[in-house]
Amino acid sequence: MKELAHRSKGRKGQLLIMMTLVLVPMIGMLGLVTDFGYMRFIKMSAQTAAESAAQAAMIAFHSQVGGSNYTCGGAVVCADSPTDCAADIQTPSNAIDRGCMYAQQHGFKTSGNQRVSYQTGVNSVPPTASGTGSASYWVTFRAVQRVPQLFSAIMGNTTGLVAARSTAALAGASDCIYALNPTAQGAVSVGGTASLVSSCGIYVDSNNACAVQTNGNGAQLQAPEYDVVGNTCTQNPLSPSPNTGVAPTSDPLSNLPVPASPTYHCDYWNYNMPNQQNVNLSPGTYCGGINVQNNNVTFSSGNYILVGGGLTTQSANSHISGTGVMFYNTFGQTDHGNQSLSYSPININATSTVNLTAPTTGTYAGILFFDNRNAPSGTSDTYGGGSSAVYQGTIYAKKASITLYGNSSVNSKYTIIVADTINLIGTSGISNDYSSLPNGSPIQQVVLLE
Repeated sequence: MKELAHRSKGRKGQLLIMMTLVLVPMIGMLGLVTDFGYMRFIKMSAQTAAESAAQAAMIAFHSQVGGSNYTCGGAVVCADSPTDCAADIQTPSNAIDRGCMYAQQHGFKTSGNQRVSYQTGVNSVPPTASGTGSASYWVTFRAVQRVPQLFSAIMGNTTGLVAARSTAALAGASDCIYALNPTAQGAVSVGGTASLVSSCGIYVDSNNACAVQTNGNGAQLQAPEYDVVGNTCTQNPLSPSPNTGVAPTSDPLSNLPVPASPTYHCDYWNYNMPNQQNVNLSPGTYCGGINVQNNNVTFSSGNYILVGGGLTTQSANSHISGTGVMFYNTFGQTDHGNQSLSYSPININATSTVNLTAPTTGTYAGILFFDNRNAPSGTSDTYGGGSSAVYQGTIYAKKASITLYGNSSVNSKYTIIVADTINLIGTSGISNDYSSLPNGSPIQQVVLLE
């Protein structure tokens, strides 16, 4: 009996030792699981902060700076390597500060065991998203926090490091036709046997039940995507099916700066076209506009400010061409006897010969025609041309109803139209080859790359 009792006590002692030996790694594992769960929570919070910061910074940049062609300096903050955000931002002074503030509002800032940093670039490939190609402007935010370990500290892990990052950039929009009128029937309209074949999407802000309309069995409308606030009324079903009931989009070029404003300095006053076949015109301010009759006019590269009078062509004997040109059609006070000139539309005859190409660099890269945003409502611009017509660039006329005649833009590498309403008569083709523009489409949108 004494021997059995002795053995029993010995076994209990061994069991206690074994349980103690097993309990230590069990507690360690429990600590690791607990700490892992807590660090995962911190990781998710850091990722949310980084994504919010990147998106907020890029949205603010797009809103404040606009355009698609940037150089470092001023509002265009550049940082080749990760740079810490200020510890406490109350009033942001630029878009990057806005991003830092958003990270701060999500619980992360450069203070104590936390660090929030940013890295930016222009006309380059984001190093953290190399597969996406070059971006006109991008920003990467990183949120880092050192987390004290709890149970797993007994295993020697006193702290853990949590890090998250996110990159946002400006990229060319997928749409290239925008009708901004909020209520119009036939905001995009194709009539008779006309056809519009577009390589890029169409966005229609009208909430009308027939916001997109085709009139006649021969009318054709073809695009890879249709985004319509209202609905469509077409003789033949659209393919793919349109996205109806979408939210209205804002003017995608609202931040494009105007090249001139009143009082306009007149380089030319009621310019009289020479009575000769070939005419070369230089950039400048044409008060009274430009009227092309029986001429072959070549526009030298640069900006043409048309104050009253617009740009008109008369007939098939009117030929206009120009590379690297931008036309700003406006109205208002001039320095010529303090006279004020009324607005006149663009009117290019359906039978005229047209070959116009927008600049590829500078503020107006990709912008061909730019109507004053305060032009009278109900203005109508017409863009004609024969089978060889080229309008390579953006036609931006926020207040105007645009009509495309003939075979407009069929031969252009790209064409973008932003107008109040758009009417197609004849065959029009819209392409989206922006390879000639270093930053792609002049209409940029914010995208989250990672």
